[in-house]
Amino acid sequence: TPKISEHMSGLVSMPPRVCQPSGTRRVIAAPFAMMPGSVMVARLRTTLVLSFVISCINIGQGQKLKVMSIEENRTIGGSWDYCKIEVMPIGDEIRSFTYYKISELKRAVDNKNINILTDQMEESKYLPITENTTIQLLKASRAASTINIDGTMSLYKPTEENGGLVKISGFKNKPEVNLAPKNAAYTVHFYDKATLQKMGNSDMNQQYEDIEKLPEKDRNFALEVNSLVNGLPYYTEDQLENILFFAIGGDNTQILGLEFEDEKGERIKPVSSATTNVSYTLYFEFKPDPKMKLILNVESPKAIKKIPFSLLGVDLP
Repeated sequence: TPKISEHMSGLVSMPPRVCQPSGTRRVIAAPFAMMPGSVMVARLRTTLVLSFVISCINIGQGQKLKVMSIEENRTIGGSWDYCKIEVMPIGDEIRSFTYYKISELKRAVDNKNINILTDQMEESKYLPITENTTIQLLKASRAASTINIDGTMSLYKPTEENGGLVKISGFKNKPEVNLAPKNAAYTVHFYDKATLQKMGNSDMNQQYEDIEKLPEKDRNFALEVNSLVNGLPYYTEDQLENILFFAIGGDNTQILGLEFEDEKGERIKPVSSATTNVSYTLYFEFKPDPKMKLILNVESPKAIKKIPFSLLGVDLP
């Protein structure tokens, strides 16, 4: 069974057991006892200055992540062994952003120098800075007691000024039209009930033949839109009045999500949604107003800040 251990240490860039007063006394007590007074004072000053410098380095680096818990399973030959580390962002710099994610893991080793980094890191999604995220690693060696992790964290604060938020008005009056800003690498299309029903009345066999002739990227987009058409019979007419359908094409990895606001700027949230990497089906409690604005959350370079982090000497259960 997995072992779970709560860790309130494991801070970023905080080397374990550095500059502890008790440790300093143990180091200097015996050698200094046999030294002349002037030499002892000089050596003591050097030690204190070095301790002060190390402390300043730690403060300057700041604390970016804190380990909240570790869940692991280490057996002799088990294929289900793993190590999961739950972390949360901390520090003054973090609080000025809205979302974060672990964008890269560069190194993960235990204190027996065994690599525990997975061959392929799972794609991480942006989370609110108030929520924890999980780092998934391979199991540590059975004799290991600590691990070290180095990586990169992406901080995200979208605004209209930095290109992280793109607001689109009047989208309900523009079905099938590309709503994305000019020269954007992605496309955004809205589909209403009437448009999808019209597409469903065409020759389906001919549609599939035409889709197969398209380039792969366009073909995937067309198949996703076609799935929206095929899904219409599963909704009642009343339900369709409250649903918005979208498809995001091109380089849709830049789009992190869709939001909505009314004409007063108040956010409107759907009660449920179904999404793929292309299509969005959003269900609302009421019939969406034509004046509602679509808000794209875009991973704009100006909205993102990437910072390195290190988790050093993290104790294993």
